[in-house]
Amino acid sequence: PKLRGFTLIELLVTISIIALLAAIGLVVFSTALKQGRDSKRQSDLRAIQSAMEQYFADQFYYPASITFGSALSQGGKTYLNVVPTDPTASPYPQYTYQALPASPTACDNLTATTKCTSYCLYAKFENSSLPAPTGCTYTGSYNFAVTPP
Repeated sequence: PKLRGFTLIELLVTISIIALLAAIGLVVFSTALKQGRDSKRQSDLRAIQSAMEQYFADQFYYPASITFGSALSQGGKTYLNVVPTDPTASPYPQYTYQALPASPTACDNLTATTKCTSYCLYAKFENSSLPAPTGCTYTGSYNFAVTPP
């Protein structure tokens, strides 16, 4: 009687093909996750930007600072219930907000000459092929910035 079964070579070839397909699948999945997190970051910064414009329309200046993970409010009005935080805190830094004054002095919104007239919101995207932020001077490792429209 002839025995039926697989040879060692056939098994090794099959296992190799399965391993190769699994490796390709993991790379594609990892890339899709990174793109999803980058899309979330971009959406978060656009939501913060929208709230900042509403804030500016009411107050005629931008806040000197914001606290990520807390509400953005002023004078009893809430502009954003929770200022979003980065989807992954590590190894990528959190978002950063930088208020910009009209004059070379720092802005604190205490007097007419120290009003915050602009801002930069920064994020570190995992897709490193993005162009460097323009119009903002932050020297950290951030590669995406949002400014007033």
